[in-house]
Amino acid sequence: MRRFAAVLPYLIVAILLWCSVPPWPDDWDGLGFVASIRRFDLESFAPHPPGYPVYVALLRVASWSAPTAISAANAVAVGSALVALVSLTAAAKLRFSAPGASLAVFLATVATPLVWRCSTAIGSEAPALAFASLAVWGLARQDARGAWMAGAFLGLGLGVRASWAPLLLPMVVLARPQFRWRAVGAALVAVLVWAIPFASMVGPRLPTLLKTQLLGHALRWGGTAITEPARVHYLARDLFVDGFGAGTDGLGLAIYAAGATTAALALLVWHGQSWRGWKAATIVLVPYLVWIAIGQNLRQQPRHALPIVVALSAALAVAGVLDRRTRASVVILFALAGLRSATDAYQRRRIPPTGMQLLTLVRGLPDPSQVMVFGGPSARFFENTELAPQAKSVASLGDALLALGQLDRLPARVFLTSEVERVDEPGYRFDAIAVLSRPPRIDRRLPTLAVAEMHASFLPHR
Repeated sequence: MRRFAAVLPYLIVAILLWCSVPPWPDDWDGLGFVASIRRFDLESFAPHPPGYPVYVALLRVASWSAPTAISAANAVAVGSALVALVSLTAAAKLRFSAPGASLAVFLATVATPLVWRCSTAIGSEAPALAFASLAVWGLARQDARGAWMAGAFLGLGLGVRASWAPLLLPMVVLARPQFRWRAVGAALVAVLVWAIPFASMVGPRLPTLLKTQLLGHALRWGGTAITEPARVHYLARDLFVDGFGAGTDGLGLAIYAAGATTAALALLVWHGQSWRGWKAATIVLVPYLVWIAIGQNLRQQPRHALPIVVALSAALAVAGVLDRRTRASVVILFALAGLRSATDAYQRRRIPPTGMQLLTLVRGLPDPSQVMVFGGPSARFFENTELAPQAKSVASLGDALLALGQLDRLPARVFLTSEVERVDEPGYRFDAIAVLSRPPRIDRRLPTLAVAEMHASFLPHR
């Protein structure tokens, strides 16, 4: 009976997570991951470089028993979230002697909106968090076996999400000095386990593909500090608005107030604990925080802040356990955050991504086969559907006209989305068809998508 009581919270969370997963990928990256289950091809962005080989391997294993590729990806997300929760609570139990510390970490982590979102999304964040949490559990053991365990999961974690390297690699330093080389050795072996097969699968074009992706990420579509120097407000938004659920509505303002109060009280608790753990936090979290502040797409992808949000959630939860004055504030904060997680999850299931709305729009036309759609990432939602030939991803109107000129038969109607760069010259005419939208809180990447029809007089003549 006691064992069942210990497992019950995780079972409840698993059921709730599974009931809240959306029936579609959220974005371009998710579509690429789903496509990689069937065919691994970096050049076709299935998935996009750097490849995520360990994550794709998990997806393929899950697909052996899942009815669809999307359900396999959802199973990996939910399963990874449970592994992360079990690992973090086990680590808290080892590191904090205060009764209730592990339960507090569990409840705070699972209530946080960004954690819930990543745990129900098709993406590499939940598996990456699972491997990082397993490494934390190993480090918390403070013995030789724990060092081997930490190193192995850190190495595998790099194959799940290479961009977490500034977070994962410094964690080796936290192993006890006498066991540190064991952790390093285990990490190297784990990296070789996935890196050698990955390099052999991709072949000699791997360096070129990685270089192209890196340059594109830095200079064109990635939204790094090179293209967006003013980024502090995006980082703050990702941490507090998307991370903890703060906002300008009533619930969001209440979360702001509870969060500020809790943070102030937690700092007092930390001071009373002689700033215990500050060095470990600095070694692990600061390099990653600097990295995402400079090199990640914070404007469109709040998920990059996930490790920082999890660390803050756990720290606030422990502060509430250690100090009675802080406890009420912590309970209020994460109760409000949990409410935000629930409302966000409801909206993500009810309101499809704008790319999915575009697909539904075209499907509802009298003769969809006579329509050609030109868009950006939204066009990828047509892949692996009966309308796949009716959509292409292009960058500009010129690219669309060139593609139309190569067709044997022109479509009756041509749609362009607002992702496509259009010329603003007299004579060009575009008739508005629809404006598709999704709340920005659940879709920072493409919350609004305008669809227009190109006037027939500008179509290529045959």
